[in-house]
Amino acid sequence: MDQQVRQKTIKEKRFSIIMAAYNIEDYIQRAIESVENQNFKDIELIIINDCSTDKTEEKILEECNKYNNIIYLSHKENKKAGGARNTGLKVANGEYIVFLDGDDYLANTNVLEKLDKVIGKEKTDVIYLGFEITGDRTELVIPTKETCTKTYKAAIDKYPNPWSKCWRREFLIENDIKFPEERFYEDVLFVYSGIMKSKSSKIADFVVHKYTSGRKNSMTTTINLKNVEDTIQNLKDLLQMREKEYTKEIDIIIKKEVNMCKKRLDDTFKGILNRGESYE
Repeated sequence: MDQQVRQKTIKEKRFSIIMAAYNIEDYIQRAIESVENQNFKDIELIIINDCSTDKTEEKILEECNKYNNIIYLSHKENKKAGGARNTGLKVANGEYIVFLDGDDYLANTNVLEKLDKVIGKEKTDVIYLGFEITGDRTELVIPTKETCTKTYKAAIDKYPNPWSKCWRREFLIENDIKFPEERFYEDVLFVYSGIMKSKSSKIADFVVHKYTSGRKNSMTTTINLKNVEDTIQNLKDLLQMREKEYTKEIDIIIKKEVNMCKKRLDDTFKGILNRGESYE
């Protein structure tokens, strides 16, 4: 594994916080400190720098010098968010996994303490988390019994991301649930597989994450042919999954991805025309 390890704990922790980082020098300190300022301390923070070209690494190393529970890993080749998260999962030692993107942050100092109490002593596969969208738009998303059925979460939910769920690490290992690497929209396959294979779930009906919307040069604000190609690859993988193990939800999610592919292709074409480039 191409990595540089700054600190590594041995004793199993309650939570492993996995943070992928790429060119977010203006945000990474806020994300790290939102973890380190938690009242609940039975945690490890795993940060994966995915070949940043700005001062992201410098900012991370500054934080590593302040705290002794940070595991820092640095990719030699860019593997995108999926690859970075997989790297984090390989070294994670926590009973539960919480993903936190480097431009987002934990809502307040007691969210992990509250999450620990929700989980209790049961071995729950997935816990659905509330979050708040900030930035160029605002929205509060709190999970309910109605929005946490397998059908809703896997196929209807408009936010199929891995960080609005807390995952039992052994569940992910036992079911070989990983992210596609070097690909945009890697969340789709991971979340679908995780939700459909889960046998137990709980709801944390409070805000855990603050999600930053509209950040310049983020994956969600930049559309090009690579985005379209990766959406098509997701469709291929979903069709293979459908052949191996059919569920009613997979037809819904495939239809959603087809529509999304059309939209991204249209957005790419419009972008090329607006820039006055040749489409050939």
